[in-house]
Amino acid sequence: MAQESYHTQHAPFGAFASFTVGLVDSQGGFGQSLGVPARQNVYVGFRSAQHARWQMLPFLNPPVAAETAFTAEDTVPRPPGGFDALRPAAYQRTLNWASDTWRADESRFGFSLLTPFDHVADPAKMKKSAARFQLAPAIFGWIEYDNRAGTEPVELMFGIGDPSRPLRPLSEADPKLVGFAGGTGWGYATAPTRGIELRQGFDVFAPKFRDYHGLLVIAAETALVFSVPAGRRKRFPLVLGFYAAGTQTTGLPASYAYTRVFDDLEDVLKHGLEHFDRYAAIAATRDRELDRSRLNPDQRFLLAQSTHSYYGSTQLLWDKRGPLWMVNEGEYRMINTFDLTVDHVFFELAWHPWAVRDVLDLFVRRYSYRDRHGLAFTHDMGVMNHFTMPGRSSYECDHLTGCFSHMTMEQLLNWVLTAVTYASHTEDRRWLKTNLKTLLACAESLHVRDDADPKKRDGILKRDSDRCGADGSEITTYDSLDVSLGQARNNLYLAVKTLGAWVLLERAFGALGQAKAAGDARATADRLAQSITQKFEHDTGFFPAVFEKGNRSRILPAVEGFIYPLYLGYTDATNRTGRFAPLFRQLGQHMAQALQPGICLDAKSGGWKMSSTSTNTWFSKIAIAQHVVRQLFPEVMNDAARAGDRVHADWQRTPGCGRDAMCDQIRSDSGVACGSRYYPRGVSCYLWLSE
Repeated sequence: MAQESYHTQHAPFGAFASFTVGLVDSQGGFGQSLGVPARQNVYVGFRSAQHARWQMLPFLNPPVAAETAFTAEDTVPRPPGGFDALRPAAYQRTLNWASDTWRADESRFGFSLLTPFDHVADPAKMKKSAARFQLAPAIFGWIEYDNRAGTEPVELMFGIGDPSRPLRPLSEADPKLVGFAGGTGWGYATAPTRGIELRQGFDVFAPKFRDYHGLLVIAAETALVFSVPAGRRKRFPLVLGFYAAGTQTTGLPASYAYTRVFDDLEDVLKHGLEHFDRYAAIAATRDRELDRSRLNPDQRFLLAQSTHSYYGSTQLLWDKRGPLWMVNEGEYRMINTFDLTVDHVFFELAWHPWAVRDVLDLFVRRYSYRDRHGLAFTHDMGVMNHFTMPGRSSYECDHLTGCFSHMTMEQLLNWVLTAVTYASHTEDRRWLKTNLKTLLACAESLHVRDDADPKKRDGILKRDSDRCGADGSEITTYDSLDVSLGQARNNLYLAVKTLGAWVLLERAFGALGQAKAAGDARATADRLAQSITQKFEHDTGFFPAVFEKGNRSRILPAVEGFIYPLYLGYTDATNRTGRFAPLFRQLGQHMAQALQPGICLDAKSGGWKMSSTSTNTWFSKIAIAQHVVRQLFPEVMNDAARAGDRVHADWQRTPGCGRDAMCDQIRSDSGVACGSRYYPRGVSCYLWLSE
């Protein structure tokens, strides 16, 4: 690839805030509760004896002559000096799991941002000291220069220019902080030491106006300038913090959990500097873990980029009941979209499993409802920090077919799959027992959505919610694809996902001593597997994507439903020569033919496609399909299929997707994002680490 150009979100845990940077010739910076990158100048660079002008990473627009608003002059001469924006060939960027590092000037110059994610304990049980460390709304960084061979000092710069407001010098509020803040909501700081200059003006490269303390606080461009003496190598720490006080949500009023243990932005920044080494060590540990994994370089990049965007969408609040966990849906900012929860589960169970439990409880308590078929759950809990009314989502509308219709079958399956996966993985039998009535109601609802008459049931969901009305029909999570994956009724993808749900219900009921319910779940799973095998086209060697109207689309998510028993180690359900052997033989044949150029491998790019009849493909779902295929059907991974990793990584490393950090919906022929930008669900590729 000639040039890598992509934004990455650098985000604290649970703060719904990001410092986004990395796209060539583009701004970025601090963003609070945004669905897009911020638009601030990010000043990062150096000036040495060999470079009379500042050499800056290309994350800024040239500062405008803002003083004209005060002087009324049409033009203002720019002072000599200025900067050169480095071209990608002049620096190296390395994105790792918890760091993002740039090097230039033969690696003498270095700049890195650190996002030290770690295991987070249940916040309802945390002591204050643990909460301050684990919930601190900050990221970290350093800037350095190796001037040991130099004969003159070198200058380094880190700064922010925000056209929307002047920034304030932090030292006026606390002498232990050297840096600047945008109001009370965000700021950056280093520790006071010799060789640091604060700059604030209309032009940080050559400030023209200086007030009593050498700054111009009405100006929007700010920076820290560090001096590295000849013969020395110096690294300076940076802390970038956020703070949003007060009630943040409506519908369910809540404030950020971190405000219970931090007083203000200055408290956050001082805490970060005091514990900088400890946070940096955690980031280094995460990086080593990824480096030592068996993933190839493209897979490591995809996991790193997706993890950064996942944390950028996380939000831990506190309401009258206690902790309130939210994952916002990227650019759409919908709250706890269930389609994402069910795919985040593998990552969250590894790092903060209590979050899965809490979301499931909130779905039962507030976002469940009953239609004529039985228990159901909403698509989401609200949007843009507004929790919707009980039993209603921000997305689903009545009497529709296609986007914005109801996803009742899908969300019912999502509660079952997420709940049993959580309880089985964490061995939380007490929680499972508490939710026995809900599990039984889910099983009955699944039965009725097949057919109200038990004698007519084949296990395939086919009855739309009455919320759709006579003139509408249900959809799946793949709402923006064509009928191959968009229609819920008689859908291959949902049929196999339903099979996975019955397998998990069988295990859950068995663990709870519910022999009758477990037997019914087992019988239903067996009947459903047989029903699916009967849909196989022996003349083509494929399953149709939809079991009606002569559909001939071919889909990769035909195997997605097996991810849950596979993840939980239910070998009786994933043994290809065991219980579901006939279905596995057919699925193996289907996937072998689907993973061919022109079918579910894009004929132009070679990337994996969800459907043979749509170029709208989703990386998060590709990641799940890849994992299932590599684990259960390794023989179908031909050279063209294996080459997809490079294609998928390249989609994210170019401006077509990279301008919006991790993107999920991508045109497979062009690599250009068509939706789901700034998106958390790509973290489903965490599954790859278990291979």
